[in-house]
Amino acid sequence: MGPFAPRCCALALLCSVLVLAAVLVRAESFTVTRDVTMSSTSFDDYTMVLDLSSSSADVVTVQLINSQVSGNGLTIKNARGSTPSSARLSMSMAITTVAQSAITLSGVMPANSDIRIVATTGSLAPAQSLFDFSGLALDSNATVMVENTAVTWPKDSINTGSIVLISAGSNAVGIKNTAALFVLNATAINGASVVRVDTQSSFPISKGAALAVDYGRCERCSSALVSINVPLVVDASSLFRVANCKVVGASNGLLTSAGSITVSDKSAYLIYDSAVESGALFSFPAGLEDASEAYPFAVSGGSTVSFLNLKGSSTGVAAGQSVPNSLEQSNAIGGGCVISDKELRVASEYRSHGLSVETVVDSQGASSGTCANAKCIPGNTKPGATVSGTELCTCQCSSTKHHSPFCTSVVDPMQNYDPNVWCTVPDCITCDRLDPSNRCTECDTGYSLTSDYQCKAITTITTTTTTTKAPTCTAPHCSVCAAGSGSICSSCRSPYTLSNGVCVANTNIAAGAHTATLAAAVCVAAALYAL
Repeated sequence: MGPFAPRCCALALLCSVLVLAAVLVRAESFTVTRDVTMSSTSFDDYTMVLDLSSSSADVVTVQLINSQVSGNGLTIKNARGSTPSSARLSMSMAITTVAQSAITLSGVMPANSDIRIVATTGSLAPAQSLFDFSGLALDSNATVMVENTAVTWPKDSINTGSIVLISAGSNAVGIKNTAALFVLNATAINGASVVRVDTQSSFPISKGAALAVDYGRCERCSSALVSINVPLVVDASSLFRVANCKVVGASNGLLTSAGSITVSDKSAYLIYDSAVESGALFSFPAGLEDASEAYPFAVSGGSTVSFLNLKGSSTGVAAGQSVPNSLEQSNAIGGGCVISDKELRVASEYRSHGLSVETVVDSQGASSGTCANAKCIPGNTKPGATVSGTELCTCQCSSTKHHSPFCTSVVDPMQNYDPNVWCTVPDCITCDRLDPSNRCTECDTGYSLTSDYQCKAITTITTTTTTTKAPTCTAPHCSVCAAGSGSICSSCRSPYTLSNGVCVANTNIAAGAHTATLAAAVCVAAALYAL
């Protein structure tokens, strides 16, 4: 080998590094500073950065419609170091298909944001979770709603993925200051769970915040429908709720809580209207620190714990244990529970199954003729009223700033949710629960969702008298044109981005191309120099 060989090898290595760097730069990134609508877009290794600090608008609206997510997925995160903004984020993802990938919401979400993710379907690998909420922190009126989700994992394999995974990140995690995470109508088939919390430290729901899983379904899941593997803290008029859920085809239960539970300062921990087809309802492992100790579940400060209308072969509470194990100036309420085909009618029967209930309510939600406020947030609710006739008890909020039906500090989707609502939008399969007569979230076959949540034909429609054909889309670099237009774009081909109906070059991709060109030039120069 000649004397120039080491120099040649070193330069070749430098060349390889430069080319690799050029390739890595090509990962797509887009910074949201104003209203954005993206339709029929494919996301792979795509990052959306939320930076509202420069916006003068009252509301910044982001709409992602008919999206496909694959490969390295889609990441949504707040801009690092961005200054607080007076603009409110209103973000909607409707009809998203995920193939062996993930949608990641990472870090601290912007204050006053409303993020709705509706009608997501996924087919995932065994260890994948659909929504990866790494280091998710919701604060100051930030709300995330995950609605109408269906995910399938491989059959007959060891699956550890969940629909929603809340895991540790570089920042403190939790939900506080009238923020909320709602998971509504989610079905997991062959997965581990619907919601899993594994943050390596306690998970707080604090100061008027909420975490709720409603109308969830686990089919052949390898873990409980809701699996919390860290201490859970619910305080200051906050809410933790699992309701209207069902577990079928497995015996892993409705709820596992592997860490301690603390409910305090007029908060609510509510489990109701749910069933496990076979197996125990709960797993509260005793002896977290000492095998002789009881499971640490402390309720204090005028708080409420309710177990209502639950059905399973057992509660899952170990013999000699009691949950909650500490109850100070608070109430534990039971009612309508059926264990091993036997309805529990009095407090002593609940206690014999490990549920330390003090008050048992009837089918109206009352005890001794007075509404027990079994589903209400204690700090936000007036004292229970006397029952009238056959009417069901309802929560009477103590202030107009609290929201029905349960007097939460945040808007609760149960306020206007009806799983049997009639959808009236033409050619729509599933309508938006907020406006079922005007907004669609899933269109019938042959139709696609528009930016105003209507359904338009995606094929030529022929009748006996006329043939209607959409205008040919001729906008440069455009994949989908706006409805009724062939020149105004609504979704651009990669690597272009949409700007006022026109596709413009993505500056990050351009930078990648520039870096690649520079790398190539350096390599050529290196080769010539080596010779």
